[in-house]
Amino acid sequence: MRALKLNGRISHDHTLRVSVPPEVPEGPAEVIVLLPEESQEPDGTLRDFLGRLAQHPRKVRSKDEIDRALAAERASWG
Repeated sequence: MRALKLNGRISHDHTLRVSVPPEVPEGPAEVIVLLPEESQEPDGTLRDFLGRLAQHPRKVRSKDEIDRALAAERASWG
């Protein structure tokens, strides 16, 4: 199956109209509709985020601790 990303418009009567490129053959197609989220606005400002971030403790790990954790993760793969 081949996927195409196209833009369409839903009209007032809830009809979706999409034009496909000429090389798309006639026949059945599956349609998936992705609607934009209600709000595309971020939650607060960067200053708000940094303020919330400061409230959470950070775990500082050494290079050796990170290397051991990565080795253990890789060992679990196989």
